[in-house]
Order: sequence, then C-alpha cells, then structure tokens
Amino acid sequence: MKCSRIQAKLAIMVTLAFAVSSCSLVPEYFRPAAPVPEAYPGQPASESVTEAPPLTWQSYFPDADLQKLIQVGLEHNRDLKTAVLRMDEAKATYGVQKADRLPTIQGNIGYDRSRTVFSSSQAFEAELFRAGVGITDYEIDIFGRVKSLSQSALEQYLSVAENRQVIQATLVTEIATQYVNLLAIHAQLKLAQQTLEDRKQTLQRTQRRFEAGIDQILDVKAAQIQVEQVQAQYAQWQRQLETTKNALYLLLGEPTQRTALTVKPLEDLKLGTTTIGLPSTLLTRRADIRAAEHQLKAANANIGAARAAFYPRLQLTTNVGLVNSDFSKLFTQTGSNYWAFSPQLVIPIFNYGRNKANLNLAETRQHIEIVNYEKTIQTAFKEVMDVLSTRTAIAEEAAARTRLSELESSRLQLVKRKLDQGLVNYLELLDAQRSVLDAQAQALQIKQQALQNQVSLYKALGGN
Repeated sequence: MKCSRIQAKLAIMVTLAFAVSSCSLVPEYFRPAAPVPEAYPGQPASESVTEAPPLTWQSYFPDADLQKLIQVGLEHNRDLKTAVLRMDEAKATYGVQKADRLPTIQGNIGYDRSRTVFSSSQAFEAELFRAGVGITDYEIDIFGRVKSLSQSALEQYLSVAENRQVIQATLVTEIATQYVNLLAIHAQLKLAQQTLEDRKQTLQRTQRRFEAGIDQILDVKAAQIQVEQVQAQYAQWQRQLETTKNALYLLLGEPTQRTALTVKPLEDLKLGTTTIGLPSTLLTRRADIRAAEHQLKAANANIGAARAAFYPRLQLTTNVGLVNSDFSKLFTQTGSNYWAFSPQLVIPIFNYGRNKANLNLAETRQHIEIVNYEKTIQTAFKEVMDVLSTRTAIAEEAAARTRLSELESSRLQLVKRKLDQGLVNYLELLDAQRSVLDAQAQALQIKQQALQNQVSLYKALGGN
C-alpha cells in the first residue's frame, strides 16, 4: 500500500516536470543558398535533369574482379573500421546527452546514527534506517537548454555517420584507381618486354652485319644503347608494379596478401555510366555536404543552449520512502514513511560576461560552419567540373594516340623492309623503333587516364 502511494507521488512529480519543459530558444534553421551556378558550364541538356538516381559502387563498377577487391576493402580496411567506431562513439555521446532530458530515478538505503549531549550526565543516542526512491538535481528544461544540447549531439552523430560514408566512397575510389594503375603497369611491362625482345634481336642482327663488314661499330653501340634503355624502363615498371601492389593491399586491409589480383588487358575493364544531374543534386548526393550541413545544424542548436543560459534554471530534488529505527521493521506496516520535495531556482545575476561570451562564441561558430558548408559545396562543384571538363579532351586524345601508334607501327615495318634493301641506314631504324615505343606507351597512358577520369566521377557525384 505504501509503495503504491510512493509511486503515485513520484509519477505526479515527473509529469509536472515534463509539463513545464516546452520552450526552445534555438533559432529557426534556414539552409544557406548554394554558392554555385544552376548548371554545369557546357553540360548537355540530356544530362541536366534535376533528380539524379542514387549512385552505388555495385552499379558503377560492374567488373567482377574489381567488385571482389572492393568488397574485401569494405570488410577489412582500417580507416573504414575507425570511421565505424567514430560513429559508435558519437552515438554513445548522443545517448548520454539525450539521457539528461529525463529524470534519473535512483533507489537509496541509508543509515544515520547520532548522539546529542545535554550535560555531563545526560546524553541521547538515536539511529535511523531509511529506504526510498527519488530524483536528484534534475533540471526541468523550461527554456530548452538540455534539449538544445541533445539536438546538437544528435546532429554531431549524424555528421559523423555521413563522414563514414565519405570515407567509404573514398576507399572505393582509391581501390578502383589502384586497380586501374595495376592493369596499366602490367600493360606497360608487357610492351616493354616485347620491345626488349625486339631490340635484342636487332642487336644480334647488327652484330652479325658488323662482323660481315656491313655495319659499323657505331651501329652496334647504338643498338646496345637501345637495349639498355628498354631494360631500364622495364626495371622501372617492375618497381612501380610492386609499389602499386603494396598500395592496393594496404587499401584492402588484409593482414596477409592472400587476395589474388587478377590481371587483364586494360581495355577489358569496363566501368558504368551515370546521369550527371544539376549542381543542386550534389546537396543530397554528396555525403560530405550532408555532413557539413549537420555540423551547421549542431552549431545552430548550440545557440539555443547559449541563449537559455541567460534565464533561470529550475532544478528538482525529491525523495519518497520509509524510515524506522529498527531495520527489520523498515519494510513492515509499523514503519513510517516520508517524502521530500526540494525545487531550486538558479538565477544568473553576475558572471563577468560569461554567458554573453558563450553566446558570441556559439554564434561565431555557426558563422564558421556556414562558411565551411558553402566551401564544401564549391569544392564538390569543382571536382565534378574537373571530370567533365577533361573527359572529352581525354577521349579525343586517346583516339589520336591510338591512330598515332598504328601509324608508327606501319612506319617501322616500312623502315625494316627498306633497311633490308639497303635504302635506309641503321639510325633510321632506331628512330622508328623509339617512336613506336613512345607512341604505344603514350596510348596506354591516355587509356589509363580515361579510366581514372571515370573513377573520379563516381566520387565527385557522391557515390555510395
């Protein structure tokens, strides 16, 4: 019976506390205008749609071998694991701050023993056992200070969650880029190996012609130089291959290099396509922009908390329970009950301008977050423009490099036939061989740049 009365009194107190907690001093939030043009310069009308579909790495990178590497990286990469833990940390912080909005109800059992001396011959001793439940120093959030802090913590958590998505998109982009580099280096190695074999054959042929008195020693030395130059290039590509493998395995995050790196011709690596959309779509597609906006909202909420500090704070301490001088009778009908209700109104009078300074600080930080938000949008716009402004030129250069490589190869075959007929000298053959190698190497490099450009578009448009 006593317990039911205690619970009823406690419920009334909690209900009263919630009833008066309704005010908020957080300024109304308005999203700042995006400081970028309404459309990308030179963008085709077919790509100027307002709503662009979500861009997932599974759809943008359909190659099975690349998808396998990305999946391994998403499971084992340490940067991504750290981002997940940061998200858990922010979530726990929000949980702690959110708990402050509710009263903490605690049970307590206490024992008091006292002695009162009336005179040298008279003294009185008493002991008292007490058990109860109550609320200690609960702030009744009249002006929304605690609610504002909780809202700020929530926005901080959401920002960290978006930053985790940023790290994932960056990881996917880096894995794809390194895989493109790996295939390109393998192609360069294959080209260098074929060229080296051809140069060695040329050297042997020149050596025989020198021994037969047809060519001079200068021709032999020139052929030897060509062999050593290609040999040096081959060793250089070998070194780059190993460093690229190491970089790729670091991104994958495996303790051992157990994941196989499938090698294929560079032209066999196919990437997906996507709708570019308008710059305004970046506000929702790019996780870094969403994270910056959550930081801005958190700063906005902190202004509400700083404003609330100028107003009185109502704190409540209450306790209800049982008392008895005999512990064995504490929870029986013979025990006595008690209750205590201690509201406290704390009014700021003079604190040397601390509250004003805190409000100025909160407002300044909000202005900083506005600038950061605008800068993030401008950076995103610039990254998309970098990709769009170069992809057409890269495609044109790739076609020209391919044609040039074919022409140089045809020229080399003509020079070889004329050399056999004695119509050209050996130096012309060396020049033709050198031109073929340069043209083929540059054709591979521009193909690599074209694929890297496509990979960069995934991140620039906010892939996830």
